[in-house]
Formats: sequence, C-alpha cells, structure tokens
Amino acid sequence: MKISNKLFLLLVLMFNFSTAYSQKITTQEIDKPRDGKSLVYILRTGAGPLLNFRIYDKDRFLGALSGFKYMVYECDPGAHVFWATSENRDFVEANLEPNAVYVLNAEGQMGAFIAQVSLNPLNPNEFRDKRTFYQVVKGAKKQIYVPATDDKTENIKSGLEKYQSLKTSNSKKIKVLTADMKFQNADKPAKN
Repeated sequence: MKISNKLFLLLVLMFNFSTAYSQKITTQEIDKPRDGKSLVYILRTGAGPLLNFRIYDKDRFLGALSGFKYMVYECDPGAHVFWATSENRDFVEANLEPNAVYVLNAEGQMGAFIAQVSLNPLNPNEFRDKRTFYQVVKGAKKQIYVPATDDKTENIKSGLEKYQSLKTSNSKKIKVLTADMKFQNADKPAKN
C-alpha cells in the first residue's frame, strides 16, 4: 500500500504537533532585574483564592493579589520590610543584593472570618519551595508592579505600628529573607 506524499506529510505534522504538546515544561526562565537593582517575585497561593491580599514594601503599597497569581517587583537593593495583610498582617525583613532575584509566597490560610495570610520567604535550596515557584510561574498569571494611586495612608500607618510593636518585643513572628536566598530560574526541581 502506497501512502501519498500529502497524507504522509499530514501524519508527520500530526505526530510532531502531538509530541510537542505532550512534553512537560521542565525549564523556565525568570525575569531578571535591571543592572544594580533587585527583583522580588511575590506569589499568591493557598486558601481564599477569591480574597485579595494587599502587599507592601514598608510604606509603599505594591498592590493586591488574588487567585493564582504572582507579582514581579523591581526595587533598590538593601534592607526592606515586606508585609501582607488580610484578616491579619505578616512581615518579612529582607536584605536584597543587587542583580539578584528573590521569592516571597503570600499563602492563604483559614482565618476566623476570612482567610489569613502568611508571607513566607522561599529558599532555593528547598525542594518544596522550588516546586512551588515552578508551579506558580508555569500556571499563574503574572502581575507587574505599577505604582498605586490608592490612598493607603491609614493601612500603612497601622501596619507599620504593628511591625514596630513586634520588633520592639523581639517577636519571632517576623520572618527573614537573607541575601543568599537567590533564585536563578523557575525550573522543575528534581528530587535528590
């Protein structure tokens, strides 16, 4: 039985098309900061996907994250206080190096009335953290930081008062993102 050239070509194209779409993504590039800047990915995972978690860098409102999204925020290197708010407030102190990429996860958790937020620094040396970053970058919607015009003066004032209260009492509730917790990519991690 002889196959016509057109039918043969069609079969080859169909095979290549199905093979290309059946392969799983295992490597993913991530955005890099401009020279001398730092880049922070802020992921949104966990419970309460319909609720907004408001994200701040000390006294700067970065935006609200809801659903399965992530925000990319470029900033100056050095000391930062990132915080997220919902039913509660959660804080991370960060020391960012220039030309480096860091990842925070605003994870929703069950609260008394609405979802609470837990803001956690992700460690590129931890399999679970690498897997979370991989999954979110692969499937979530990217949200670029754009300076907000909303007046968040009262929220910022009360949030920073809470941070100062925790800091003064040497609270263990303030998490730390160290300068060496840099991500190079969002590749699918392999178990060792």
